[in-house]
Amino acid sequence: MNKRRYQKLVVIYLIVSLLWIFGSDWFIATFIGDFAESYSASVTKGTLFVVLMSVVLYLLLMRLNETERRAATHFSGSSEQLVLNNIPTLFQNMPMLSYALDWDGKTLRTLWVSENLFDVLGYTTEEALKTGWWESCVHPDDRLRALEESKHILASGGGDHYYRIKHSNGHYVYFHDELRQVEGSSGNSFVGMWRDISTEESALEQVQEYSTKLEKTILGTITAISHMVELRDPYTAGHESRVGNLASAIALEMGLDMDTQYGLRIAGLLHDVGKISVPAEYLTKPTKLTNAELEIIKSHASNGFGILKNIDFPWPIAEIAYQHHERMNGSGYPRGLKGDEILLEARIITVADVIESMATNRPYRHALGINKALQEIEKNAGKLYDVDVCNAALTLFRQKNYQFDVVAEP
Repeated sequence: MNKRRYQKLVVIYLIVSLLWIFGSDWFIATFIGDFAESYSASVTKGTLFVVLMSVVLYLLLMRLNETERRAATHFSGSSEQLVLNNIPTLFQNMPMLSYALDWDGKTLRTLWVSENLFDVLGYTTEEALKTGWWESCVHPDDRLRALEESKHILASGGGDHYYRIKHSNGHYVYFHDELRQVEGSSGNSFVGMWRDISTEESALEQVQEYSTKLEKTILGTITAISHMVELRDPYTAGHESRVGNLASAIALEMGLDMDTQYGLRIAGLLHDVGKISVPAEYLTKPTKLTNAELEIIKSHASNGFGILKNIDFPWPIAEIAYQHHERMNGSGYPRGLKGDEILLEARIITVADVIESMATNRPYRHALGINKALQEIEKNAGKLYDVDVCNAALTLFRQKNYQFDVVAEP
């Protein structure tokens, strides 16, 4: 209610009361007759009583109206008053830091910081209210990013980000900083909250460290398996790693993502793992193989698939090993796949395998050299090998001077 409505209420009360006094006494005096002599006195006393009560009621209602007006003024006042007078008592004892800012689009001013700042970071509120305190405490590696993110958050009316703040004793604390604009503040005032997430960050770092160690262990195991195959065929020592490195470089040249590049490096190390089932004398035979011996060597693709298929790699390593001797026109083995039936990763490994094999020594021949290898893939691009993969490989060697760790020229 407002003042005008209160006044109307008093007037209505006064009129109704007077009508009752005059009407009831007149009715009794007229039809009963007992009050005839005292009618005038009764009306006078009743009227005075009603007027007095109306005045009292009016004063009480006006006092109530004034109280409501002050309360409304208090809660609808400036956003700075709201922040400074009400929020501190609400957040003071919470296990998080809270603060208030004023932002005019150019200058950022800290209005208030909760006193538990000292318990969390070892600084007094007076220190925190000084210009430049926050910027000076943000970790140097996080400072530029945090400043740019803060500008975006302020311009957007709120948001959150993560960074490290220096404790007064020198170590850094990870914080999640969440900032929101105060409604009705004309876009100038914000309230924020810092939450210490050091425990979560420490746990995440431990998980990442464990993941890194696990990845190194797996890679070491894969490399060991690759070396076992090489021990049975010393003439091709380093073949698997060189194929993997070249395949990864081709993938990069083709614009494929880093995950695919890494997967191709692993596939390169394992693409010939099926040779572990091939007699060593066939692998190192310096003369021409018989048809039967050649068929046994060709079985390494399917044998490799059988070895790898039950390992849950993030990449199709088993299929790559299975398909790396397939050809685009269907003339390859063991399944005679062609075109898009062959995985892109397998097509990349194929080209890398051909180039590396021709460029290095084999038991039955000397190295043909990188130029002959490039001529082979250029000649058969689109027929035996994927055109895009061939173009990427040719660009690497002819324009970007890609080189194997060891390449023997004829």
